[in-house]
Amino acid sequence: MLNIIVFLIVLSVVIVIHELGHFIAAKKAGILCHEFSLGMGPVLWSTKKGETTYSIRAIPIGGYVAMAGEELNDELVKVGNTVRVVLNNNNNIVKIILDHNDLKYEKEELIYVETVDLKGFDMQPLYINGYAVARDAFYVIKGREIQIAPAERSFNYKNKWQRFLAIFSGPFMNFVLAFFLFTIISLFIGFPNMESTEIGYVEPTYPAGESLKEGDIVHSVDGTRVYTWEDMQAVLDDNKTDRLLEFMVIRDGVEQGPFYITPLIYFYSIGFHSDIDTTNDLIIGEVSEGTLADDAGFQEGDLITKIDQVNVSTWLDVANLVEANSTGLQMVFTVERDGVAIELSVFPYNTDLVESQLLQVVDSKIGINPTYESNFIRSLGSGFTGIKNSSTMIFTTIRLLFNNDQVGIGELAGPLGIYQITASALSGGFISLLGWVALLSVNLGVINLLPIPALDGGRLVFLGYEAVTGRKPNQKLENTLHYVMYLMLMGLFVFITYNDIVRLLKTVFN
Repeated sequence: MLNIIVFLIVLSVVIVIHELGHFIAAKKAGILCHEFSLGMGPVLWSTKKGETTYSIRAIPIGGYVAMAGEELNDELVKVGNTVRVVLNNNNNIVKIILDHNDLKYEKEELIYVETVDLKGFDMQPLYINGYAVARDAFYVIKGREIQIAPAERSFNYKNKWQRFLAIFSGPFMNFVLAFFLFTIISLFIGFPNMESTEIGYVEPTYPAGESLKEGDIVHSVDGTRVYTWEDMQAVLDDNKTDRLLEFMVIRDGVEQGPFYITPLIYFYSIGFHSDIDTTNDLIIGEVSEGTLADDAGFQEGDLITKIDQVNVSTWLDVANLVEANSTGLQMVFTVERDGVAIELSVFPYNTDLVESQLLQVVDSKIGINPTYESNFIRSLGSGFTGIKNSSTMIFTTIRLLFNNDQVGIGELAGPLGIYQITASALSGGFISLLGWVALLSVNLGVINLLPIPALDGGRLVFLGYEAVTGRKPNQKLENTLHYVMYLMLMGLFVFITYNDIVRLLKTVFN
């Protein structure tokens, strides 16, 4: 239940912030906003305050601000129409009933429209035939009242700068939220002191957990004197497949050691790592569910003896063969399990895909971290850096969708996928959850700025066309493109949600 509540809060925050950007910019420009909606589909709850209806809809993905003037054709009353009108005490029209056969309004005056102006450019009076129309009058459509939008209240008749802000402010607010969250995260966590080799934290379940302690100052690694954290990292990177690393440390002012530590070797392109309790034998450690290794049938305790019929005796042999397979070709591992030789086939992720996730194909970990210190100015900078890195990751993922055979639309996460990631982030603690919200907010901002009809970026493209050519694009064509792409995006949404459900069922029943 907690996961569901947090998921709904997270999704609501990033969507509301986005739509709030549109809403504030539109209101500032004087654009009439009919509705501010969180979610899509049937209305679950709504209330009207002022001229705007605020609603929560059934499908908790997306939202919108319905601005007057964005419609395909907002001239709902034309010469030749027959309507009924409701007049106030001054004989001004305050309601226009478009369905003149509506029995609820059968006693109201029936008008055959001969002359009409409901735009009132330059604040000219609004009228139907000889009747003045109030500038805040309402249309009545199928029992629903919608306020009319004179030219000065319509999105389409605002200047280009106002329309740009009304469109761009949605994604911009997502970046603002992400900046704030990344800054808060940096203030909580601080920044690693890379100029020292002092250990700030030792992960108890990792190899260093039994030997090294917080506060230890690493003096040397495998006989190499180290002065900074980068020095130590360089030695570890050069010896990532070594099975025993010798550490000398300064503890309580006294040099102590040697401590011998066996690193865990991670093969991220496949999804397994070496066994934490085994020094020399090629024993596989715990295999995480859902990894390529798990799908291929690898199990904890398997002893690797061959790769593609080539005998391997050291982890360096295994690392060299895995790293050499940069394009993700099939590899056949021969493992010994309970005294029986078994062949397991796997298609590793290619190097490009692994590195796009800021990982190495082969890496080693011993479980130590540097000390951290807070810095407000650097935290502000990390707000921008976090947005930059998140955006780069998103664009890299989009690129991989088009030019990497191992990545497809089926890997994208829909509502269920976002829920699972949110639950996982929540289990990692508050800071982990904030990081996920920040990444999700950047994701929403970046995706909405893509030059695709129906998205904010697509609308900006049409606005750019108007700015360059000096004339507005054909509104009917523009709205048709937006509508067609919207249907396609909804189809993609259904497809991704279906894949989410399939993955969830596989997890449940396996």
